[in-house]
Amino acid sequence: MRWIAICLLLVVASCGTGAAQAELEAFTKLGSAGGLAGLAPVELGTAGAPGFLRTLEQAKIANPAEARAALAYAPPADRRGFAFVLPGCAEDGAELTVEGDTLTPELTGGENVNCATANYFLAVFSVERDSIPAAPKLSKMPR
Repeated sequence: MRWIAICLLLVVASCGTGAAQAELEAFTKLGSAGGLAGLAPVELGTAGAPGFLRTLEQAKIANPAEARAALAYAPPADRRGFAFVLPGCAEDGAELTVEGDTLTPELTGGENVNCATANYFLAVFSVERDSIPAAPKLSKMPR
């Protein structure tokens, strides 16, 4: 019986939904600037990262300095960094779910607020390098 309990603890610890392996590194409100809808997520430090930043700057976002600082995040060797632009309203945070080979962001907070215009948010996450495949699928839309 004791052996079964230990095995169950080991299985549960290694089969989570990814909350422990993903961390929110930066969260910035971008405002309601046009040109942000459908912006593809990007892995920081890859060839696509400079174009991602250019798109944000061309969209005339509310906080360009904060966005540049967030995208300058350099994860340690055991982690990888990913940036997502998410549509929302008055959220104050975000979380990332890692399921299989897919990374899916979701905004948090700001409940019971009605917005006439969508706001966009930049969320930068780091993920344990060993917990995801070399080429994970980056979801554009929240769950």
